[in-house]
Amino acid sequence: DRAGAVGGGGAPEVVGGGRGEGKGDAPSARFSPAVLDRSALGRVPHESQRREPAREDMAPGAHHVAGFGLGPAENYEQVPRFYAGGLDKQGVSDGRLEFDVPMSLQDGFDVSGDIDRFRSFPFDSTRVDLSVLLFKSTRPEWADKHIALSLRRPQVNLLDYAPHSEYQQFDLDGVDRHSNDYQLSGVSLAAETHAPPPFLRNNGWEEGDLLCGVLLSLHIRRSHAFYVVNSIKPMYTIAAFGFCAYAVEPSDLADRVSLCAVLFLSIYAVQWTTAGHIPRLPFKTVLDNVSESVSAVLMLILIGNVLAYHVARPPRNCARRLEDAEDVVDACAFDDEKADAVDLACSLVVLAYVSLFSVGYRTVYAAWNANRRTGASRPWCKGPYLRNKRFRPTSEAYHLRVDDAFA
Repeated sequence: DRAGAVGGGGAPEVVGGGRGEGKGDAPSARFSPAVLDRSALGRVPHESQRREPAREDMAPGAHHVAGFGLGPAENYEQVPRFYAGGLDKQGVSDGRLEFDVPMSLQDGFDVSGDIDRFRSFPFDSTRVDLSVLLFKSTRPEWADKHIALSLRRPQVNLLDYAPHSEYQQFDLDGVDRHSNDYQLSGVSLAAETHAPPPFLRNNGWEEGDLLCGVLLSLHIRRSHAFYVVNSIKPMYTIAAFGFCAYAVEPSDLADRVSLCAVLFLSIYAVQWTTAGHIPRLPFKTVLDNVSESVSAVLMLILIGNVLAYHVARPPRNCARRLEDAEDVVDACAFDDEKADAVDLACSLVVLAYVSLFSVGYRTVYAAWNANRRTGASRPWCKGPYLRNKRFRPTSEAYHLRVDDAFA
């Protein structure tokens, strides 16, 4: 989470990228967007003699979008410090500067603006992209000419017995994962370069010069435990109880129909418990698909019960037609073998519908596909998502999974 810069003259600005203003809570992250290597400064005094450069010469500016705060750097009140890792054995700095800017989402942002992601409710999620661009309008800092971005900060191993990598890309402390219905599931960090806008191309710009920036993505998911426990599990439990109708004798159609009717009413009772927590949308969601699938399961079971009864029952007026037969009782008896065969076929069809179509396709796959397409699992190679519509990582990229083990 540090970016190196080479060259002198002209202080870079840090500009927050993206558009939009929202409401709600959001986590805060602090990282160091730039380490500036001012080799033109030559040998500079000992760190103990000079803690930071002159404010009037080296104070960069920082601008941000609404809801995105950069602390004192916004008002030119923060200056770079000499990079502690750039000291030699005599304690003399090599000229590299560290610009450590605390960034926070002060007012948050409205994740409800993306209505399409609600198709996978309650498993919906989103990815919010933010960017920090390094440039100054009066004198741009071109990538690889003045500034070289690198996210490979050497790891500071404070605990020798703890496993660690050679580099540290993230420094994220005190994470509060949950905010109302949502939770932070991950943070992604990348470096990027892009062509400058036209108004900057007359300030020392040469063909091939690029601006650089640091890209940050917040992966946000809905906490779906409430909806799973209070809606989805009860729904599929009702579907499982529907199979109990096959335990009732096929000839007792009235009891089978009564069981299915009670289970039908239970579906609407379960929906009533979560009605106040479900958003009103103009399309169906995964939760709606679950209730429709369970209703279809009970209807299929009911149709199978009726079919088994009519296939196995004796013809009407059987006794009167066969009054001359030797064994009228056997000829007019209910054919349990036919009914059992119909029940077996219907139960296999219903079981395949529940496991493959309802659970597999309309629930699991629908939620997975929506999150890959428009949610927190949308990869960077598929392009930007919320706020920064020109979000294009071009070099290093890292992802931190903020799960229970990390928190």
